Amino acid sequence: MRRTIFYYYNRHAGLVFRYNDSNGNYATRSYMFYTFREALRRFRKEFGLEHKPITLVDLYKEPLISAADGTAPARAGTL
Repeated sequence: MRRTIFYYYNRHAGLVFRYNDSNGNYATRSYMFYTFREALRRFRKEFGLEHKPITLVDLYKEPLISAADGTAPARAGTL
């Protein structure tokens, strides 16, 4: 299963995560006053995505991590 989290900072300085997977599941959450790492941990825990391979994509930069094989995949696009 392919899982992807797209993230960006909105105009109110909130960190926004947009999740989707190959089964059609999706979720969007915004976090304020959390570091990136803390917000990502909360998001993964809230949706039961701990210990699962997920690709992180910054919508304004190249992909950071492909947890499946450790290489950066081609740019996935935007939501």
